[in-house]
Amino acid sequence: MTSGSDILTLAIDRLPYDARLGVTSAGMERLVHLTHFFGGRPIARIGQGRADAVIGWGAKRSGRVAWREAARRGVPAVVIEDGFIRSVGLGKSGAPPVSIVVDDRGIYFDAAQPSRLEMLLASSSAWLDEPLRRQAEAGLERWKAERLSKYTLGREAQRGDRSARRIILMDQVRGDASIPGALASATTFTAMLADARATYSDDQLAIRVHPDVAAGKARGYLAGLAAQSGIELIADDLSPAAVLDRAEAVWTVSSGIGAEALLRGIPVVTFGVPFYAGFGLTEDRAAGTDAIAALARRGQTLRPSDVFAAAFLVYARYADPVRCVPLDFDGACDRLIDWRRRAGELAAGKTYAFGFSRWKQAGARGFIGAPFAPVVFGGKARLRGVAKVAAARAERVAVWGITDPPGFETMARHGGRAFVRVEDGFVRSVGLGSDIRPAGSLVLDDLGIYYDASRASRLEALIAEGPFSADLLARARLLRERLVANATTKYNLGGAPDAVFPEVGGRRVMLVAEQVPGDAALRLGTGRIATNAALLAAVREARPDAFIVYKEHPDLVAGNRGGRLPRAALLAHADAIISAGDMGPLYDRVDELHVMSSLAGFEALLRGGRVVVWGKPFYAGWGLTDDHEALPRRQRRATLDELVAATLILYPRYAEPLFGVPCSAEEFLDCLDRIRARGGMTPAPGGVLRFVARHFGRLKRKVLA
Repeated sequence: MTSGSDILTLAIDRLPYDARLGVTSAGMERLVHLTHFFGGRPIARIGQGRADAVIGWGAKRSGRVAWREAARRGVPAVVIEDGFIRSVGLGKSGAPPVSIVVDDRGIYFDAAQPSRLEMLLASSSAWLDEPLRRQAEAGLERWKAERLSKYTLGREAQRGDRSARRIILMDQVRGDASIPGALASATTFTAMLADARATYSDDQLAIRVHPDVAAGKARGYLAGLAAQSGIELIADDLSPAAVLDRAEAVWTVSSGIGAEALLRGIPVVTFGVPFYAGFGLTEDRAAGTDAIAALARRGQTLRPSDVFAAAFLVYARYADPVRCVPLDFDGACDRLIDWRRRAGELAAGKTYAFGFSRWKQAGARGFIGAPFAPVVFGGKARLRGVAKVAAARAERVAVWGITDPPGFETMARHGGRAFVRVEDGFVRSVGLGSDIRPAGSLVLDDLGIYYDASRASRLEALIAEGPFSADLLARARLLRERLVANATTKYNLGGAPDAVFPEVGGRRVMLVAEQVPGDAALRLGTGRIATNAALLAAVREARPDAFIVYKEHPDLVAGNRGGRLPRAALLAHADAIISAGDMGPLYDRVDELHVMSSLAGFEALLRGGRVVVWGKPFYAGWGLTDDHEALPRRQRRATLDELVAATLILYPRYAEPLFGVPCSAEEFLDCLDRIRARGGMTPAPGGVLRFVARHFGRLKRKVLA
């Protein structure tokens, strides 16, 4: 089968694979997967060493600098732009692209000169063979059936939505480069509206507001003009496909939705010169000498699948920002569909969130909100805060952990409103949360929360319900084996423990895991033994002849939390104290791990260790641990892989650490492996926050609470 990527080979693609590509903006440099759009060639900012080619962004300053720098250096230059299936969510909201277009002649939305895309469309008979034509037809059918779009956001129409078909005028972002690029201006929008009103009655028309404008991130051209006439504004959260379902025809200056409309067989009238005009697929009303000349340059008559083949299969390139690998069109569709599905699992409408420290809010927003599903952070959870929820007509309340007063949850759930508790996941980050390292995994629990043993949680329900499918259990087994092989833990601090066990004289070795005093998992997940000192004493009493190793908690060692026990008090019962490094390397060096409710118990179970539990953690009571506390709610005997499937696959949500886009558990581990391989840590806030986190743990807790 013909490969679209083989048809358009640019000078930059013929460079050696170790050629260095210079980019002209910090934004491009932050796209860690950009290299995979260019065969894996290394990419760095212009001025940081040699540049064998230069890459700029679009028709603005970044692109102009690229052309100038390349000419000065005597190397190839290209400009890039977002592709035609870009993301789930707006680029201005931080959603990374799975697709870009690359052009060494211009850029597709600039009709002043032929771009590579225009050249492809004009010469389709030379390169569009039968296998590629069939590939394009299949790709176009999938694109339509999956209702994909450039941003693939918004909801589908529901019963009760206005459904009358309209002539839909597409508004655009004021000042966008595609407007002068289409040889148009603000007056073109005025002329389009006037022409539409002269042809149709106002009640036959509707104006689609651009997503950036609807999100409050930009201004448009038509909304203000139409407000005086009473023309319907489509400014809600409908997806582009749902909008086009209502279209009798689409009128546009240069909007990409015009291309999507003609690909779906909807009549399109253009008033500028977008890339898809002039090929017999649109009614073109552009005025002005330059616009007429540009349209005359394009004499060919094409089919919609020809446009799709050129734009989506040949001109565009695809790469995955989660796995950092190149993709083809179908792989990019798979990623977008997965992102959309995960976003759809979140509650629609507004969420009011309480108890989230300021530094957690940016990262948490992507877990508890979605495109067109805003999150409002309301500080500490207080009873009077429920009034804010009602006034804002929020559809869901989210609370960090158990930071709300008695009665808050009952009031928040009033009227059927959704309610979730949010906490860090079980494989969280590279670096401590108390060092303000953002979480790449969170859990959202609509029943309780996993460490509160006084009531059932969603995790407990998942484990108790069973059975688990064979495919899910196979996935859980592979995940467990990978965690063990890579010594992956919750924080992945790295480094071996700071003390090799001294000679134990043949005694059995007990490992005691310290927990943070006052932590909710300790308050709500313990019984008779509820302090670190009491646990250590109980282990010594139960195992008088054992060699006891006490592993201090990293938050206490770092000074980020208070309550560290004096060394002398520990040595009254312990034979050795370990203060640094991950727990992981210790599990296979001991005979038993003793915990109250520490996650270390779960990590030890993954490694086949014997775990003695003195509290009531989520992993106890299923027949996998030696339990000192009764857990009558948990009657089912679960296998280890069932526990893993519920705890690490079904219960948490994961996000790629840099962009914050959703991913699977396995993909999140891929990201952590890449971070650890670079010797780095999960990105943390900079400036004052980082300084406070690094040097003043107690002050940080007060400032960021």
